[in-house]
Amino acid sequence: MKTKVLFANVIVTAVLFSACNTEAELPENASLKNSINTSIETLATAVNKISSSSDFKLLSELNESANSQVSSTQYAPTAQADSINIKLADISGIYEYSPNRVKKGQSNIMRFFERTADNDIMIVKLPVEKVKNPRILFNYLPGDTTLTNNFEATVNNYSYTSSRYQGREYLVSSAFSIDQTPIGSFKISYLRNKTNGYNYLSQYDLASGYSVKYQENSGDTAVSVYSISEQSTILFEEKTSAYKVSGDNRHRERVYSLTIGNVQIVRSQGKNSLDSAKVYVNGILQNSATVAIIVNSPDSTDQSLTHKKRDIKITFDDGTSTTIRELTATTIDNISAIFKAVKQAYFATDIIDRIAWNIYYHKE
Repeated sequence: MKTKVLFANVIVTAVLFSACNTEAELPENASLKNSINTSIETLATAVNKISSSSDFKLLSELNESANSQVSSTQYAPTAQADSINIKLADISGIYEYSPNRVKKGQSNIMRFFERTADNDIMIVKLPVEKVKNPRILFNYLPGDTTLTNNFEATVNNYSYTSSRYQGREYLVSSAFSIDQTPIGSFKISYLRNKTNGYNYLSQYDLASGYSVKYQENSGDTAVSVYSISEQSTILFEEKTSAYKVSGDNRHRERVYSLTIGNVQIVRSQGKNSLDSAKVYVNGILQNSATVAIIVNSPDSTDQSLTHKKRDIKITFDDGTSTTIRELTATTIDNISAIFKAVKQAYFATDIIDRIAWNIYYHKE
């Protein structure tokens, strides 16, 4: 727990030191109003491109299909086991979807994937129709002979460890393509145990160069991060660190920051509690502007702008005021939908897990 508290303090120190240090070195020559408008316009363009991209639409479609059907854990042969430990080396190789009955012991079983070559990672080729309809992934249908293995998953990292007594640790990193056209890659990690609590990361890198990341952890100090970036440039990032209050199941906010392009809003705990927030442009403190945090859902466990549970009011040096919601129009709604899809990522885990388990437990 001390490590998590130290990590949160490092975040606070880094944010404030960066802002103050840049403030001393750079001239105050950027207009806050122009900067926030330009940054939001750039963000809106990126969000529209992500939402309308063919790869993200496919992601949403696959998520809906996987979510509406049976979860992969119900197919796991390990459901009753006290301990599970599957690594990438256990399932490495190149596999083609090729249903075939094979003899194992005294019985015949249906093997759906044929190992066609050695490889240090796991590469799986299967029909996209099976990906879109996970319920029939391991059901052989007469029409399957006409299907083409046009969906490819390149799994370069995989680890699934679960113990009834020590908790669960999970990691998968995979790139996907259809008809040899990249549709992006996913990285998902999950850890839950009595010692470290809960840690989760879900990152989707689109083929177009955009990256969407959601991260959260629990414990005495909880941190959550929502971010959208293009290459190495952050277009949107909402970060919250909160500490656990004794006798209360909820966490109390310690530091909140919102970054949109070159504009950053930071509110940290101090002598005035969390009543005062500061705004920076290119790291330069805007002394003539004021910022107020508006909480729309005080009882919500996730009081984020991303999920529309709060808003931010900015009063500029000319006396005019606006809110982030007013400036972004429908962009925040689209951002919320994007993060929901990436956070759930049903198909990325459901399909890969079921294939990995099938390969692992039906190896010769």
